[in-house]
Amino acid sequence: MHKKLFILLFLLSTAFGGSAQMLETGLFGGVTYYNGDLNPGVPYNTPKQAFGFIARYSEGTRWAFRMSFTTGVIASDGKFSRVNTVRDQSFIKNISDLGVVAEFNFLDYFTGSEKTYATPYIFGGFSIFAAQEGGFAQSLSFNQISFPFGVGFKYSLTERLGLTVEWKMHKTFTDDIDNTVALQAIADGDPLDPTIYGRPYDDIGVSDWFNFSGVTLTYKFNLEKKHKCNTFDNHVYR
Repeated sequence: MHKKLFILLFLLSTAFGGSAQMLETGLFGGVTYYNGDLNPGVPYNTPKQAFGFIARYSEGTRWAFRMSFTTGVIASDGKFSRVNTVRDQSFIKNISDLGVVAEFNFLDYFTGSEKTYATPYIFGGFSIFAAQEGGFAQSLSFNQISFPFGVGFKYSLTERLGLTVEWKMHKTFTDDIDNTVALQAIADGDPLDPTIYGRPYDDIGVSDWFNFSGVTLTYKFNLEKKHKCNTFDNHVYR
């Protein structure tokens, strides 16, 4: 699995470089948090460490496309749960995510610009991920999908170095990152144990979400320039 993952990352980076006007690669460091049955809405409850790397491709100043790999730890206690039976539950898992997003800069920004050296931006895309109680290798099984989206701020430190600060939320389509589906199945299937049988462990209508927030330092590579007209004002570099 490790070999396949790094081959995929290498091919994506190579594809970006083949036609890109600008390629940035960088390292991410930050924290994770989780929302779900054990924590329906409190941000940064039980934050854990996360790190990763990115490759960003753009031909202009407004739009960019980014591939990222991020890994870390996700955890929560149940003190904010709306379901009494899971307020004494907790979990901790390794989580890894591989995704592609499109970014939109609100200003005509590129790393190294002497005119517009900072901009807020928004983004959205698609990712595959896994959250497992085993080690790091198990978190690379990538058995779930999510839709990441969020906001950030870019700042050009030098001609080639850029800094971004970002909040990225992932909408998932699973309700068992926190193990509550498994707890509910045990309770529903054990009528001989009156201490758990028929008790609610799942907060109906609350699916699992996770977040990566942090800082990325990037380095810009100047690639072949392609000057062309763009109706949507996605300006080429001058």
